[in-house]
Amino acid sequence: MPFNPDRINIHELTIEEPEKQAEQTFDVEKDITKEDWEGIKKFLAKSRPKNYLGEFPSQAMEMKILDPSLDLKIGQTDLVGIRDNMEEHRQNNDWNMFSRRALQMKILDPSQDLNFDQIATQGMRNMLDQCRNKNWSIFSSIAMRMKIFNPSGDLNLDKMAWEGMRGELEVSRQNNNWQSFAFKAMNMKILDPSQDLGLDKTAWEGMRNNLERLRQDNNWDSFPAQAMNMKILAAEKVEITKNGLELTMPKKNESLASGVPPIPEIKKF
Repeated sequence: MPFNPDRINIHELTIEEPEKQAEQTFDVEKDITKEDWEGIKKFLAKSRPKNYLGEFPSQAMEMKILDPSLDLKIGQTDLVGIRDNMEEHRQNNDWNMFSRRALQMKILDPSQDLNFDQIATQGMRNMLDQCRNKNWSIFSSIAMRMKIFNPSGDLNLDKMAWEGMRGELEVSRQNNNWQSFAFKAMNMKILDPSQDLGLDKTAWEGMRNNLERLRQDNNWDSFPAQAMNMKILAAEKVEITKNGLELTMPKKNESLASGVPPIPEIKKF
């Protein structure tokens, strides 16, 4: 019998399920579970009374970036502790740690005066120059913070700087060090969101696998840092504002039956 396309037996048709692809994005609401938040909050509560030399201000900032609506109950005692630590690093001319604490302070309470006088500004700039051709990872970290503090400042991000930072990023990729990769890529995205960071399927799989390992190990110190980096990398738009950063996140997936386009999630911190 000649083939008649109008008489196809639908019972003989099969539908092949498309091969699942690794998600190349990050959604805080979906990718961080209730149990994750419980572990993170317990770690924050444990680190708060110790001192302000280590985990507390770092993790508080990471949590605020992941969910700006969180009330972390940052009080005057906390702010004074972070500021005292900032000033200690200033006195020691440790501008890497000074800028790190200053960024945490800015995210946690944008109203705080960070005391960016000429000495601090020049100190950070000198350290940036010292890291060129020596440590592009620290260079990108300090440059990222300086851009948030002063978006119009000249950081001398020339061809050599970008090649150096990309080289460091590639080393992390080749070593399958996806925690380091996420951190370096995050710095570079804030410096210039238009840069191609090689965020392909392999990179997202690696970062997600690393996040899962941290979860399985109950490593609530490193888990929120990795999640924060992935959120920034997943953002469709990154803008520097007086409050630090503004992230426009990808649109939510909605039912095909819905004719209303989703609204981008905008997070400010």
